[in-house]
Amino acid sequence: MIEKTVRDRIVSRLKELGLSTHEALVYVTLLSHPDVTASTLCKETSIPDSKIYYALEGLSKKGMILVQQSNPSVYNAMAPQEAIANLKHQLTDSLNEKIREADTLTELLSPIHESAHKPEELEIAYIIRGQKNIINRMKSLIQSSKQEITIFVHFPEVLREVRAALIEAQEKRGVKLNIAVTPEIMKSEDLSDLGEVKLLCCVLGVLISDMKTLLTLTNWTNEVAVLTQDQNLLRVCRDYYDNPVCCTEIKKRR
Repeated sequence: MIEKTVRDRIVSRLKELGLSTHEALVYVTLLSHPDVTASTLCKETSIPDSKIYYALEGLSKKGMILVQQSNPSVYNAMAPQEAIANLKHQLTDSLNEKIREADTLTELLSPIHESAHKPEELEIAYIIRGQKNIINRMKSLIQSSKQEITIFVHFPEVLREVRAALIEAQEKRGVKLNIAVTPEIMKSEDLSDLGEVKLLCCVLGVLISDMKTLLTLTNWTNEVAVLTQDQNLLRVCRDYYDNPVCCTEIKKRR
């Protein structure tokens, strides 16, 4: 026999895993009362006759009891290891289904949200001062990108600061990276995890996020950058990356 306090604690735990109160109580009772009928379970659990079969059917669907078809039917609890394993499979399937439903819901809700919020508009020359502020803004642009990042890196320390964010954007969100670096960086840094990298033929620091926002870093020593959403400037800088005179394709180092 199971002490009431122990039984109540087990019933509570089973309920947390998705069983109803009656299902949990019937399963615990069957563990210590094998080969019993529904009428016997009613007496042992005080569950009404009108409710006992709902509990038994639920446990059977969850793979937690065995039913011997006879007249009357006889019930046994599955061994805890097997019963809980079956329950875990059902919980996993249920969770995966809810995740798929959540993804579908996101697709339905996103257009509503996007139609009600206009993108942030920036002045033509929005100045950012301070290396920490510049780096934080660069990381923010990288983390918010969804399709493409174009970045020209002239200062090695800038690459080291934003490298993790670039890799995460590429690997976790499938963002396309267009990267160009100076010969000095090409020689001193291992760039194999950043995909195709071009050789930057001038002193220029640029980051473009999804062709929406442009950050230009002209002087790292003086800690000044310019942020804009001017489409003309965006196109000029993006075309610079595709110009073979400005950004030269190179063979990947082995």
